[in-house]
Amino acid sequence: MKIRYIKYWAFAAVLGMGTVSCEDFLNRPTEDNYNESNFYQNDEQCVQGVNYLYNSPWYDFQRGFIKVGEILSGNVYEGNSPYLNFTVNGTDENLVNMSYSLWAVIGHANTVYTRLKTANASEAVKNQCMGECLAWKAMAYFYLVRSFGAVPIIHDNTDELNSGNYNSKFKVEAADVYEYIIMTLEKAMELLPARGETGRIDRYCAEGLLAKVYLTKSGLSGTRNADDLAKAAEYSKDVINLKSATKLFSVLLASKRP
Repeated sequence: MKIRYIKYWAFAAVLGMGTVSCEDFLNRPTEDNYNESNFYQNDEQCVQGVNYLYNSPWYDFQRGFIKVGEILSGNVYEGNSPYLNFTVNGTDENLVNMSYSLWAVIGHANTVYTRLKTANASEAVKNQCMGECLAWKAMAYFYLVRSFGAVPIIHDNTDELNSGNYNSKFKVEAADVYEYIIMTLEKAMELLPARGETGRIDRYCAEGLLAKVYLTKSGLSGTRNADDLAKAAEYSKDVINLKSATKLFSVLLASKRP
């Protein structure tokens, strides 16, 4: 009886060790992707986190943008397109893809921005990356409000999920969406460096976009709002007179010469 008892516990111990070993084998760390618990631990990872906003989520945007921006305006002819005769509706595949793409940009920008706040990185890089997130978010909302008018505002993903109201968000009037875009760009300008790395958003990129936002907003009510026009002129002049941009403009002009 005693020998049988010892054998039982020996078998149980071996079985337990095997189970633990299997769990250790199956619980392998992710090697081909990142997760939030162990990412944003240095400057490089912060930059990698925001790099996604420069590419992938914008992919489907181009499908609807060409329709809305070119065919709807009459710049491009596409037969009997509903965009050409103004009969397009909300079920149009290109329009839906465009909308999904812009909301993907906003969602990712919100997520990365939140994670960057507590990132284990230098303040300079954190601020730069947070500013880039805000600039891309503002750009996405700028396209949304011009294409659809009133749209919901998603300021923080976590707050929206915790509230439980994410499936019943109300639209915000276009005028208020513009104010949100302006607020977002002003914050981006505070965070972004005056001169960023080649190919990356800097303070003057955000300021140039802000000028265009004010210019567009000036005609929202059907009249040319003088205050908005003055702001558009102020920010535009600041960017145009930027000494470091002189070379950029000269290159652009040279490319147009025969």
